Amino acid sequence: MEIGSLAEWVESFAEILAVSIALFLPYYQKRRANKEKNQQAKQIIIKTSNKLLHQTKIQESLQFEELTKFVSIYLVLATNDTTVTIIQLGDAILNVIGTSDQLSAEQQSQVGKLIDDLNKIKI
Repeated sequence: MEIGSLAEWVESFAEILAVSIALFLPYYQKRRANKEKNQQAKQIIIKTSNKLLHQTKIQESLQFEELTKFVSIYLVLATNDTTVTIIQLGDAILNVIGTSDQLSAEQQSQVGKLIDDLNKIKI
Protein backbone atom coordinates (compact mmCIF):
# COMPACT_ATOMS: atom_id res chain seq x y z
CA MET A 1 0.00 0.00 0.00
CA GLU A 2 1.41 3.35 -1.05
CA ILE A 3 0.81 6.55 0.88
CA GLY A 4 0.91 8.67 -2.25
CA SER A 5 3.14 11.41 -3.52
CA LEU A 6 3.65 14.77 -1.86
CA ALA A 7 1.58 16.41 -4.60
CA GLU A 8 -1.41 14.18 -3.80
CA TRP A 9 -1.13 15.02 -0.10
CA VAL A 10 -0.97 18.75 -0.81
CA GLU A 11 -3.95 18.48 -3.16
CA SER A 12 -5.97 16.59 -0.54
CA PHE A 13 -5.11 19.13 2.14
CA ALA A 14 -6.11 21.99 -0.18
CA GLU A 15 -9.46 20.33 -0.90
CA ILE A 16 -10.17 19.83 2.81
CA LEU A 17 -9.24 23.46 3.46
CA ALA A 18 -11.48 24.70 0.62
CA VAL A 19 -14.46 22.70 1.86
CA SER A 20 -13.90 23.89 5.44
CA ILE A 21 -13.80 27.52 4.35
CA ALA A 22 -16.88 27.09 2.15
CA LEU A 23 -18.79 25.70 5.13
CA PHE A 24 -17.55 28.21 7.68
CA LEU A 25 -17.61 31.45 5.66
CA PRO A 26 -21.42 31.99 5.58
CA TYR A 27 -21.60 31.49 9.35
CA TYR A 28 -18.78 33.98 9.91
CA GLN A 29 -20.33 36.57 7.57
CA LYS A 30 -23.75 36.28 9.24
CA ARG A 31 -22.22 36.57 12.70
CA ARG A 32 -20.24 39.62 11.67
CA ALA A 33 -23.30 41.28 10.09
CA ASN A 34 -25.36 40.65 13.25
CA LYS A 35 -22.59 42.13 15.37
CA GLU A 36 -22.48 45.28 13.22
CA LYS A 37 -26.28 45.66 13.30
CA ASN A 38 -26.35 45.26 17.07
CA GLN A 39 -23.60 47.84 17.50
CA GLN A 40 -25.44 50.32 15.27
CA ALA A 41 -28.74 49.78 17.09
CA LYS A 42 -27.03 50.25 20.43
CA GLN A 43 -25.34 53.48 19.31
CA ILE A 44 -28.53 54.93 17.83
CA ILE A 45 -30.53 54.32 21.01
CA ILE A 46 -27.78 55.68 23.26
CA LYS A 47 -27.18 58.85 21.22
CA THR A 48 -30.86 59.61 20.78
CA SER A 49 -31.63 58.96 24.45
CA ASN A 50 -28.78 61.21 25.57
CA LYS A 51 -30.20 64.01 23.42
CA LEU A 52 -33.62 63.57 25.02
CA LEU A 53 -32.32 63.70 28.61
CA HIS A 54 -32.23 67.49 28.93
CA GLN A 55 -34.60 68.44 26.14
CA THR A 56 -37.84 70.36 26.50
CA LYS A 57 -40.91 69.55 24.41
CA ILE A 58 -39.79 65.95 24.04
CA GLN A 59 -43.07 64.78 22.53
CA GLU A 60 -42.69 67.26 19.65
CA SER A 61 -39.02 66.52 19.02
CA LEU A 62 -37.67 64.72 16.00
CA GLN A 63 -35.39 62.59 18.22
CA PHE A 64 -38.34 61.20 20.19
CA GLU A 65 -40.21 60.36 16.99
CA GLU A 66 -37.13 58.69 15.51
CA LEU A 67 -36.48 56.65 18.64
CA THR A 68 -40.10 55.53 18.82
CA LYS A 69 -40.16 54.41 15.19
CA PHE A 70 -36.71 52.82 15.37
CA VAL A 71 -37.58 50.71 18.42
CA SER A 72 -40.94 49.58 17.05
CA ILE A 73 -39.56 48.63 13.63
CA TYR A 74 -36.33 47.07 14.85
CA LEU A 75 -38.16 44.88 17.38
CA VAL A 76 -39.96 43.19 14.50
CA LEU A 77 -36.65 42.67 12.69
CA ALA A 78 -34.74 41.37 15.73
CA THR A 79 -32.84 38.24 14.80
CA ASN A 80 -30.98 37.28 17.95
CA ASP A 81 -31.10 37.57 21.73
CA THR A 82 -28.65 40.47 21.90
CA THR A 83 -30.74 42.52 19.46
CA VAL A 84 -33.88 41.81 21.47
CA THR A 85 -32.15 42.92 24.69
CA ILE A 86 -30.96 46.15 23.08
CA ILE A 87 -34.40 46.96 21.70
CA GLN A 88 -36.10 46.08 25.00
CA LEU A 89 -33.86 48.59 26.77
CA GLY A 90 -34.78 51.17 24.12
CA ASP A 91 -38.45 50.40 24.76
CA ALA A 92 -37.88 50.76 28.50
CA ILE A 93 -36.40 54.23 27.87
CA LEU A 94 -39.52 55.17 25.90
CA ASN A 95 -41.70 53.87 28.73
CA VAL A 96 -39.83 56.02 31.26
CA ILE A 97 -40.29 59.08 29.05
CA GLY A 98 -43.96 58.23 28.57
CA THR A 99 -45.92 61.35 27.73
CA SER A 100 -43.58 63.77 29.49
CA ASP A 101 -42.50 66.89 27.68
CA GLN A 102 -39.58 67.40 30.03
CA LEU A 103 -37.98 64.73 32.18
CA SER A 104 -37.96 65.01 35.96
CA ALA A 105 -34.76 64.27 37.88
CA GLU A 106 -36.07 60.79 38.67
CA GLN A 107 -36.87 60.08 35.01
CA GLN A 108 -33.42 61.37 33.99
CA SER A 109 -31.86 59.02 36.53
CA GLN A 110 -33.86 56.06 35.23
CA VAL A 111 -32.98 56.83 31.61
CA GLY A 112 -29.33 57.27 32.61
CA LYS A 113 -29.35 53.84 34.26
CA LEU A 114 -30.89 52.26 31.17
CA ILE A 115 -28.24 53.93 29.00
CA ASP A 116 -25.57 52.50 31.32
CA ASP A 117 -27.18 49.06 30.94
CA LEU A 118 -26.99 49.47 27.15
CA ASN A 119 -23.33 50.41 27.38
CA LYS A 120 -22.63 47.24 29.39
CA ILE A 121 -24.00 44.95 26.69
CA LYS A 122 -21.13 43.12 25.02
CA ILE A 123 -21.49 42.71 21.32
